[in-house]
Amino acid sequence: MSDSKNPKSVSPRNRELERVSEMNLDGASDRPRGSTAGSQRGSISGSHAGSRAGSPPRPSTRASATATGGRASGYKAEPLGYDPGRDRPPLRNVDIIGKRVDLPADAYLEHPGKTRFTSRPGFNTQGKPIQLQLNVYPVMDFTNSAIYQYDVSISPEPTKESRALIKKLWNSKPVQDEILKVGGKWLHDGNKLAWSSKEIQNRNEFRVSVDLNAGNPNTTVGNSGLFYVKVKQSAKINLAYLHRYIQGAIGWDNHVLECMNFVDHCLRQGPSERMVAIRRNFYPKNSKSAALGPVVEAYKGFYSAIRLGEAKRLMINVDTANTAFWQIRTVADIALHMFNAHKAEWSNYKFVEFAEQLKPIPVRGPTGIITPGQSEAFGLLQKLHKLKFVINHRGKMQEQKMYTIKHIIFDKIYGREGGNSQNVTFQKKMPDGSIRETTVWEHYQEAYQFRLQYPKLPIIETTRGALFPMELCNVAEFQKYPFKLDPAQTAEMIKFAVTRPKERKEDITKGFQLLNYLNDPYLSAFGIKVSGNMQVTNARLLKNPEIAFASNQKHNPGVSGRWDLRGKRFLESNQKQITSWGLVVCGKSCSKQDAEAFATKFTQTYRNHGGNIKAPLHVIDVPFSIGDYGEICKHAWNAIGNANKDFPQMIFFVVPNKNSLVYERIKKSMDCRYCCPSQVMQAGHVKKANAQYMSNVAMKVNAKLGGITCKVASPGPSSPFFQEPTMIIGVDVSHAGFSGQSPSMAAMTVSMDKNATRYAAACETNGWRTEILQSTATQGMFPPLLRFWMTTHKTSPKHVYYFRDGVSEGQFQHVIETELTEIRRAFREANASNPKITVVIATKRHHIRFFPKPGDSSTGDRNSNPLPGTLVERDVTHPHHFDFYLCSHVAIQGTARPVHYQVIYDDANVTPDHLQKMIYQQCYQYARSTTPVSLHPAVYYAHVASMRAKAHENIHASQKEAIGGKEGHPTAKHSSQVYSEHDNSSEPPPLVPMKAPGIPNDRIVFMNTTMWYI
Repeated sequence: MSDSKNPKSVSPRNRELERVSEMNLDGASDRPRGSTAGSQRGSISGSHAGSRAGSPPRPSTRASATATGGRASGYKAEPLGYDPGRDRPPLRNVDIIGKRVDLPADAYLEHPGKTRFTSRPGFNTQGKPIQLQLNVYPVMDFTNSAIYQYDVSISPEPTKESRALIKKLWNSKPVQDEILKVGGKWLHDGNKLAWSSKEIQNRNEFRVSVDLNAGNPNTTVGNSGLFYVKVKQSAKINLAYLHRYIQGAIGWDNHVLECMNFVDHCLRQGPSERMVAIRRNFYPKNSKSAALGPVVEAYKGFYSAIRLGEAKRLMINVDTANTAFWQIRTVADIALHMFNAHKAEWSNYKFVEFAEQLKPIPVRGPTGIITPGQSEAFGLLQKLHKLKFVINHRGKMQEQKMYTIKHIIFDKIYGREGGNSQNVTFQKKMPDGSIRETTVWEHYQEAYQFRLQYPKLPIIETTRGALFPMELCNVAEFQKYPFKLDPAQTAEMIKFAVTRPKERKEDITKGFQLLNYLNDPYLSAFGIKVSGNMQVTNARLLKNPEIAFASNQKHNPGVSGRWDLRGKRFLESNQKQITSWGLVVCGKSCSKQDAEAFATKFTQTYRNHGGNIKAPLHVIDVPFSIGDYGEICKHAWNAIGNANKDFPQMIFFVVPNKNSLVYERIKKSMDCRYCCPSQVMQAGHVKKANAQYMSNVAMKVNAKLGGITCKVASPGPSSPFFQEPTMIIGVDVSHAGFSGQSPSMAAMTVSMDKNATRYAAACETNGWRTEILQSTATQGMFPPLLRFWMTTHKTSPKHVYYFRDGVSEGQFQHVIETELTEIRRAFREANASNPKITVVIATKRHHIRFFPKPGDSSTGDRNSNPLPGTLVERDVTHPHHFDFYLCSHVAIQGTARPVHYQVIYDDANVTPDHLQKMIYQQCYQYARSTTPVSLHPAVYYAHVASMRAKAHENIHASQKEAIGGKEGHPTAKHSSQVYSEHDNSSEPPPLVPMKAPGIPNDRIVFMNTTMWYI
């Protein structure tokens, strides 16, 4: 990472000034420093302990006062701890605890009792009663013991990053001796809280001093190694409070939060001592693993979290966890393999070529001066930021010290060669006490008598200021890989993670045994007893609907959850007869003969399904020599329009392979420049011309042209769901990957017919990593769709279902206060009636699974997955709120994941029977599927549209390609260079609208109200 991009870093020349200041303040400095040529700040950990390259001393108290401007010691200004103009406020306790514990939405209310979310109005009465096992274990008893909570304070206070130091202090002999005197079982959260089953008798506190340097002359901790630890009682926790909350006798308050925090730590303590703990996941040292490529590997572990149960008791949710970690290699190997995977032409490069590509490149500045700049290859090394590693080489084989990468050294003063081991220098303390400047390369020759194998690779600087060659840094084990997996890695992860229900249940049972809750000494000490059996729940199986097609054709899929389109005509064909459409072969993706054969077969297939077609599908091929995909779209638009003497209504594009950048460029041109629906197809499918593939494409084309695939058959002339004008809204927000700088994309879908089979969609940017819809986004998307709905229906909605995806419990209140307020505002400004609104949160990110009895065909399929329509309302649901789990689909592979629906607001007083039937049956109306989908279509469509919104970003196509980087664009940039550095107050540019000069208004209206995104 370049120093110029790190606000906390300074140039080497300024570092020299810093060191001079340190020497003036402290009298001396052992901090290694660079040469006048500008070497980097840091130390070589490989130096002989105590004699070379020691840690820099801490400034004295007097020096600190001088450095802060000489303020008097009585100065009491209390800083906020964050910049209110730029930074977010620090997390509350509930936000921190909520990362480990599934807290109820009540916990996140700013003012407890301010809003009670919708209470459960009852249970389903229509479905068939069945029984299932759930992957939760009941807590049988947890109210019989007193727990004493203590604050742990340390002076001088360790930094936030010093969790290892805090743990070392807590486990030190002086502290543990005091704990033994008190007696009882103790828990420590690794930070500032501890709990005990015994009360400290002497003033409810103890104080001890700990010298971490005592008895170990080769280790230096802090200025003197001396710390003062104070443990003082802060609260007495009574788990009966938690029991009373679950029973509904009291509302949520901080004491209930303290109870859940304690129970969480008590459950985690034992497993954490035996396994690697990462938040709610635990990984045994001998975890099953699989390589996902040369950089990443997957480990199988176990998830465990406490939950509140509808049966008025606590539940422990246990599941399998599959997580990607960095492979245990040298940092140099990791960097090389990332480099190899970035471009096809780099795939066979070795370290010599890699080092050459890492060298700075000439960059011309605004004034015309050429200076060294970071190469594309060097930019890849940003992924290594914060990676932890250990050193393991001759002379350091037994060292256990862990280091963290601050950045890879880059500075213009190193010129064309960059900051490698042969020109980065530091001040080295010699055995005779003298100071000599030396390079990293020379140091390893002198101190350890070996030569670095790859001296031209850049040097790592750690958060402690130490300098290391990449080839000697070994990645520490069990470090989570934080980036999005590429398609190949994702495919391997799916193979590794997917398991059938029987195998998954066995893994969960094994995980519960490894967690050892039945014999856990901590649970036993605090009177918490856990059942050893999975919960058996009374569930319901909802009746599946019939599917209606055109000409009164009906099909009953039964419990199979699937049907086909052979001999079936779409319920409604395209709204306008097709008189102008075409198929474009991009480059030499396939022969024109193959394309014409596909065009003929597809046209016939679509006609057989009811397509209203007049003109044949006009086929052209466009060579890549004509220009980029924007030019190809332009040429195709003109050629097909001229051939048919009319604006094209639909254009197909045949591309060589799957490429997201190509797809987005085609969609941006067709959606925003020409307002014309399009369909992108891979050449391999076109050549095969498979009948099922063509039927699948026909479903999408028909929906884009205003048609309807099918609907749930109605038992009578009226709709089975809605007895009054009803609108369904679906909302989702997608975000950039872990390291991405792209804005968040919001999408809203709105049902446009009385059966909620067709959905129009609108998209807009929604700030940076912002989940809750901003006012500008809502008002930019919803009012046009509302006006069109009212024009079409000649009335305004009387009831609105608002389905929201991707929202955590901590954001429920924001959905009601912010998003719902903006929706009502839009109704007022449109002079519409004030409808009743039901807000439903749909969540798939949970760990609840259903396990029917093996071989029971009345509750499970042949793979022992639950049948479509399986509904769970008890045991794992909330004790008070209106929520349920619904499995509406058939799992193609692996174990089915139900959707958790939570009704957080409802002034229409919908009944469970009506709501659950409506959600389940509408899952059979998804426009491009011949199976029921797992999620309500309004939310599913919103997710698809939010992903498509990326194609409408208001940046140049070459910049978009540069962000992707994978395609090897010569001007590749990191996305932070395309989107200028932003803070919380800046707003991303709006998306390019789907309208353009020269396009008839009726075409623009049609494009914006049809299913263009499907």
